[in-house]
Amino acid sequence: LDRLTLSDQAITTMATGLEQMIALPDPVGEISDMKFRPSGIQVGKMRVPLGVIGIIYEARPNVTVDAAGLCIKSGNATILRGGSEAIHCNRALASLVMEGLSGAGLPADAVQIVETTDRAA
Repeated sequence: LDRLTLSDQAITTMATGLEQMIALPDPVGEISDMKFRPSGIQVGKMRVPLGVIGIIYEARPNVTVDAAGLCIKSGNATILRGGSEAIHCNRALASLVMEGLSGAGLPADAVQIVETTDRAA
């Protein structure tokens, strides 16, 4: 049950993790492996957002914050589905993430959470 507890330490750890993500370089638009083809054109790899990423995970509330942070950092929206044992924590944390996005001028609905514990959803 420790994994479900949102202690002061757990919240501090989540906040620190987000601060570390923010400090990382922006991956979007990064170009690598540039090569010239025999025809003379130059080709390479460019990192681009995928769009919307769905993530299903166990009852670990910290994953709600980590997954949302990583998806936003990489320019993606996300739909999160955590374990039913932590639905209330996940809702609260997702709400805080959405509030933070809105406060930063980003679309709050870029992070969505599956609100039901129904396995068919």
